[in-house]
Amino acid sequence: MLEINQLSIHHFKDSKPIITDLHLIVNPGEKLAIIGEEGTGKSSLLKTIVSPKLIASYADYTGQIRNQF
Repeated sequence: MLEINQLSIHHFKDSKPIITDLHLIVNPGEKLAIIGEEGTGKSSLLKTIVSPKLIASYADYTGQIRNQF
């Protein structure tokens, strides 16, 4: 299960929000597609879900992420 509650990711360089106030629940067996144009935060979102350390050099986040996979 993946549960995201009030996730916001902000870029250090200009405090530009990458993602703002995301709420999401993905239950076992469900699938999720993340699509969007280049530079819209898809990779930052995935890195934050897997390990917030992966974005530590360019952004920080607030909110809660609970993943059990």
